[in-house]
Amino acid sequence: MKLKKIFKHYILRESIKEIEINKILDKISRKTKLTQRESAFLNLYNETQNLEEDKDFMLISKNFVVKKVNDLIEVGKKVICDLHDRNGRIGLQIVKITEDIEKEISIIYLKGEENHELHDKFLYNLIYNTKKDEYSLQEQDEYYEKIESI
Repeated sequence: MKLKKIFKHYILRESIKEIEINKILDKISRKTKLTQRESAFLNLYNETQNLEEDKDFMLISKNFVVKKVNDLIEVGKKVICDLHDRNGRIGLQIVKITEDIEKEISIIYLKGEENHELHDKFLYNLIYNTKKDEYSLQEQDEYYEKIESI
């Protein structure tokens, strides 16, 4: 089932809103009782638009991460830092991100007064989790630029 959902979302570019409504309609056709969350989703379905905030952002730069995460936090969305440090996956909520232009890094401030650095040499993903209504910040790849020697 998850593979089918991933296929629809990433390959066919079906929106998360459409995937959710199809799942609810399947439940209705099977005459299964809807949860309170699903009923609220149906009530708001026609009133809401497919906003940019309910989608994933893949292969994004450090600067875009800083801007987007701060925007999401500003509107009350929860963003979890699923980056890795020497102890493994962090898994804490992000409070804010600031830029340090001189060092070319960004500092993530996490709950519990912990910090983590974002570097320009990585690409990141911001993945939206519909069930938890939160975002997950993950690293994608590290990249290098070859410098030619003379």
